[in-house]
Amino acid sequence: MSYPLLFSLTGLISGIFLVFTETHWIIKSLLILAPLFLAIKHRPILFFSLGLSIGFITAGLQVSHPSSAFHPDTPIEYAQGRILSSKQSTFSTEYVIKTDILFTEPTTQKRVKILLKTTEREHLNYLPGTPLTMKHLSLYKIPPQKNPCSVDRRKYFANKGIHLQGEAKELSPGSDINLLLLFQIIRQTIIKRVDAAFLYFPEEKELLKTITLGQENIPYFLRNIGIQSGIYHLLVISGLHIGFLLLLLKAIFIPFAELNNRHPKLFPALALILLWLYTGITGFKVPVARAVMMVSLFFIGDIFERDTNILVSVMASAFVLLLINPYNLTDASFQLSFLTTTGIILFWQRFNPLKKGYLLSVILTSLAAQISATPVLLYHFGYIYPIGLINNIFFVPLAGAVVMLSFISFIIPVLFPVLRVLLTLFLRTATLSAPLSPPIHFNLSVSLLLAFYAFLLLSLYAPRRRICSQGLLLFGCLSLLFHFAAKHMKETRENDICYFLSLSKPSVIYLKETTAVALLADHYKTTEIQDIIIPLLNKHKTKDIFLFYTTASWNHTATFNTLKKHFPSTTVYESDKTTALPFSPYLDIFYYSALPSSFRTCSKREQIHLPSISVECVGEEKTAFSYILYAEDFSICIAPFIGETTAEAINGTTVDILYLADIKQTKKTKQYMETLSYQHLILPDKYKKFEPLTETNTGKILSLKHSAVKIIPKNKTPHISYYYE
Repeated sequence: MSYPLLFSLTGLISGIFLVFTETHWIIKSLLILAPLFLAIKHRPILFFSLGLSIGFITAGLQVSHPSSAFHPDTPIEYAQGRILSSKQSTFSTEYVIKTDILFTEPTTQKRVKILLKTTEREHLNYLPGTPLTMKHLSLYKIPPQKNPCSVDRRKYFANKGIHLQGEAKELSPGSDINLLLLFQIIRQTIIKRVDAAFLYFPEEKELLKTITLGQENIPYFLRNIGIQSGIYHLLVISGLHIGFLLLLLKAIFIPFAELNNRHPKLFPALALILLWLYTGITGFKVPVARAVMMVSLFFIGDIFERDTNILVSVMASAFVLLLINPYNLTDASFQLSFLTTTGIILFWQRFNPLKKGYLLSVILTSLAAQISATPVLLYHFGYIYPIGLINNIFFVPLAGAVVMLSFISFIIPVLFPVLRVLLTLFLRTATLSAPLSPPIHFNLSVSLLLAFYAFLLLSLYAPRRRICSQGLLLFGCLSLLFHFAAKHMKETRENDICYFLSLSKPSVIYLKETTAVALLADHYKTTEIQDIIIPLLNKHKTKDIFLFYTTASWNHTATFNTLKKHFPSTTVYESDKTTALPFSPYLDIFYYSALPSSFRTCSKREQIHLPSISVECVGEEKTAFSYILYAEDFSICIAPFIGETTAEAINGTTVDILYLADIKQTKKTKQYMETLSYQHLILPDKYKKFEPLTETNTGKILSLKHSAVKIIPKNKTPHISYYYE
């Protein structure tokens, strides 16, 4: 192992990490200068100090982005650029375009990346690399995430150096051919062959495209199956797939062993060309580029007849990629790629699993990958599926067979039927194994994360452990100091907080320590409850859920059963008016009798007393149920729909916050609503039907179109604000 490179990389990571923290500049200066005083006598600390300075300067220059100087007052009349990547949905396409933009402060023209969305049919299928002319271009900053635990588009695109998005009235493609466009033409040729061969097998087709060519948007069914079965890393092209490709190349070269012996540089040179050709076909995606860069350094050493340590290749690749884009440090994919690769390499160097037989080596390698990746997965997502430890023993060789046979089938299409059998086996087995294991939830802190990897590295890398431990100790101490000094790195959890989520149905979640009171609709979108609500409840370490249905429906499983899988202690409350609905006998047979302990009914004006909170059922109208939530420091009226009946029920009530999703405009409704006293009003959007309420309300009015709303009690006064504030 190259210790100068190891300590330089450690310093580089620390310097970037220091830039990301919100620490006073005096503290940052002291942390940068402190190692320099120790570097006089210790060479490792000297390399660490150099890396620290380079990381701090490089990240400081790249973190400040040009969108802060951009004022989108008037559209840009004319701009030219080149498409770097595209992401298609059903009716629109988002292009990442590199273009020249004129900034006003100061008046300079800079080449930046922008996100351009179009819905015009004739502009939906441009390939990456296509030159594009844009007229009347309107740009604005990418908005932040709307809901807690949802995808942060602003952060996601900022990590790629994109800070502006917009639309253009006129688009016209150029005819110039460049290298990126040439790669995409080859890619489209392969995709056409795949589409023709898998015309009646859409699921297998999507799996093949994902696992071999890479996709910007992995289909939801594949992503869900991959996560629950613990094999999601096999669906995303990474170093493992490059390893499969190299194995295929070596197998192809077996008949040419004599030629390769006479010209030992032939295979490394040809492998480099083919690997970078494959990288171009996949669109130069970062995980593929990372893996190919690591392998390239190894092959370059063979070409120039220099011994190359594979760990040195890994560290050099990480160093270069962090210099190019410091935001890679915060990217979960980047962390998983390098940590998993390093873990496997160290594991092989220490134990040499091949001596134990092929099957056992596959099992031990899979175990090493899982051990290396698990802490990062817990830190970023808060849960893992342990079934992956077993599944990878079977799916890693199967994925290797699929990938290698796919490359051969692209050239020899007659093999597609055999490939189809393997893909079907992959899908069916993954689908069957996905529900077998419940997730394990655990919130891992930065300090525990660092301690785990320090222990893992010291355990696997025995030689010169003293020098290695010095670097790990220095890195760990500085990282812990940054962790406690940085405000945004602290995982503070409010003991008492209420969220009004910006979802398709009215959604209110009140969190009190480990208890949650959730007022949700029954017929939820699967993606909303899986991707937002459940992660939010896990983040706050929720154990008990009291679910109040705000709608009545035939299917009483959509929300309840999904929550029940993750939180067994879930109890449903709903209005007793449900028993008067036409489908009540159906519910009584299939739900109430089967799960009597999980369902409760509440009559009108009845208060349900829960720990530190009470909920009053105030009315039912159009199968929508309204409630008043009484917390210790504030009260909220949640009304999915207000007509004359519900308005009469809450007539003369005083609450701090009124959350209204829909209203029927009648004379009686208006009269009743005028007697309702509230300080703050939360609406789905500023629709015309809400104008009478907004005109008479003098308090704070918030629209869920902009963001989720959160309420935090402060000195007996509810602090209400948008989530992203």
